Amino acid sequence: MTWLDRLEKRYGHWGLEGLIRHISLLMLVVFFLDRSGMLPYHMLYLHRDSILNGQVWRLFTFLLIPFSTNIFFLIFELSILVMCADGLEARWGTFKLTAYYAVGAISNILVALMLPEVQFGSYFIYMSLFLGFATIYPDYEILLFFVLPVKIKYLAMISGGIMLYNFAVAAVYVKIAIALTVGNYLLFFAQDAISSIRHNRRQYARASEFEKASTRTEEFRHKCSVCGITDTSNPEAQFRYCTCPECGEHGTAFCLEHLKEHKESVSSSPT
Repeated sequence: MTWLDRLEKRYGHWGLEGLIRHISLLMLVVFFLDRSGMLPYHMLYLHRDSILNGQVWRLFTFLLIPFSTNIFFLIFELSILVMCADGLEARWGTFKLTAYYAVGAISNILVALMLPEVQFGSYFIYMSLFLGFATIYPDYEILLFFVLPVKIKYLAMISGGIMLYNFAVAAVYVKIAIALTVGNYLLFFAQDAISSIRHNRRQYARASEFEKASTRTEEFRHKCSVCGITDTSNPEAQFRYCTCPECGEHGTAFCLEHLKEHKESVSSSPT
């Protein structure tokens, strides 16, 4: 991500540390405000006509709409969101995480302003954080619903499958939201993914070469006809050739230990 590194050098101070933690807390507040009837969700969605009529707060509040309508599931989802954000921030740094989140949000805003009569939420924006975390920490294990241990990469595969299904059958605005999410993900992760694929290919090539080398026929000059050791596998061993009638005029190779045994067996055999 060289382009992102260059941006960080110039605008690194724009990063907002712990941004997603604060947003998660605001989501919880918005959840209770909606339940109390003080601030219903329909007042917060990203909606072009409402924004043009003066409800400019929607440019920001759509990011605060929770995903779940159940407090138990909401707490679980927010804990996963905070975990993903903290993991990305630990690996990337504050600026890169802020940029990842901001690009996703701004792209949704720009598209929503071009589509009348469509309301945008933030579900897929936060899904991109989850996919990013799963890409960097694929083997990280969590307790699903605080009970079932499962690796994050499997949850990401399931989420990706659901997104593909929704892209195929859902309304146009959902397709657009999914496309923006995937586009944002690829913008930040495509280069790393390509590098990872190339690295894995090199690793596989080295492993294949090692396997071929390990199975290649061993080259040697002398090999004991009894125990099979060679002057390559046992450089310290000494070999002799026996040309007795039993071994033939061309001789048979023995290590010194088995040569002695061979001579004893030949001398003790009846003529």
